[in-house]
Amino acid sequence: MKWRLFLLALFIVSLALTVGCSNKQEHISIQKREGKIYKFEAYKESIEIEKTIKTKEILKNINWENSKMEKDRPKADYIFYFNDEKNEDKIVVYYVWVISGENILKLTKGKHSKYVQLNKADSEIVLNLIQ
Repeated sequence: MKWRLFLLALFIVSLALTVGCSNKQEHISIQKREGKIYKFEAYKESIEIEKTIKTKEILKNINWENSKMEKDRPKADYIFYFNDEKNEDKIVVYYVWVISGENILKLTKGKHSKYVQLNKADSEIVLNLIQ
């Protein structure tokens, strides 16, 4: 009887440790434009993994269009990138413009060579992450 109780307690402790230690987190750096300059808004260390997974899926699966950078394009409202320690040499920088009143996002990535306008649902997911 004591042996079963000991095994049950050991199982519960190991289960608690496994669940508690498996809480994955992502890191993201965000800059927000205020006037003519960008202000370092946040370095979020403890982002819910579900938010980043959804955002990364959106950014990966949307149809990026080739674009040429216009010289008179206004500066982006936000700049963000994921701090992935495994791929530090392949960090992709995303530039975000918020269409006023609609909360729809326009994005470019890298050196503004790719462009996309998100639908309202995808825009809300990305905005929740960077705001």
